Amino acid sequence: MGIFEGLNRHTYKKLGELNSLILSANAKCGGVRFVWNPPPFHGKIYRIKYQDELLYFAGSSNFSQRGLFNNLEFTCKISDTTTINQTETYLNWILTDNVSVNFAKCESFPIIESVKENHKKTIFMKPKTKPVINSNIPYLDLSLARVYNQKRSNLNAFFCKGKWNRKTGTVIPRDWFEVEIIVDIATTKNPIYPQGDFVAYTDDGLVFPCRTQGDYYKNLRSRDDLKILGHWLKGKLQKKGVLELFQPVTSQTLEEYGKDYIRIYKLSDSDYYLEF
Repeated sequence: MGIFEGLNRHTYKKLGELNSLILSANAKCGGVRFVWNPPPFHGKIYRIKYQDELLYFAGSSNFSQRGLFNNLEFTCKISDTTTINQTETYLNWILTDNVSVNFAKCESFPIIESVKENHKKTIFMKPKTKPVINSNIPYLDLSLARVYNQKRSNLNAFFCKGKWNRKTGTVIPRDWFEVEIIVDIATTKNPIYPQGDFVAYTDDGLVFPCRTQGDYYKNLRSRDDLKILGHWLKGKLQKKGVLELFQPVTSQTLEEYGKDYIRIYKLSDSDYYLEF
């Protein structure tokens, strides 16, 4: 779950130390691994070699002080041959590189403190003069309501699998602020809808370059860095208190925020005003 929920710096450091200890004891084992190919792995399966026997356990217990000693948990030993074989097959699959990678192969890991700090350091341009919006300026509403079936795309691109380099075996998880809005075709045909590069001015006085691309210009994103648009959108949801770091954006999130669309005013062919 770590890649999809983030870890605090202390836990991340300790996992690195544990990974080194495991590999120094047995270089052929997997060490500490992270499942990077969604959906997130939430299982608790234990395969333990005791003397000459392999023992298998499955249940609710996390590999932690609380999970193994303090909490009221329910974990059972797997005894029948059929289930043992199925468990072994499952474990071998989840330990393959296209599903999980060793701790050392996971780059740009989502450290909670770092993500929060980077959000504070995000640099937006400030407009020399703020656009004046009135009833004469044409606009369209860009719906975000389809988020209910976009659990790994759009506002929730973070939950899609990261970038896997087959040659090096390294994985770069997606950033939680990475956003690319997929616009419906009907909206892209509206003459007000931007096509190509444009400058976005926002209702809270920010400026950043954007772009629409792909078929029908349906992919709306911040230019050069997908996180800029995400910092603006998710930042607003966070400030309102309806979204926490590493949580998905849902229909309920937008309902609690009070708006499920972005209003886009066309100032010119290359300048737009975004209201959310």
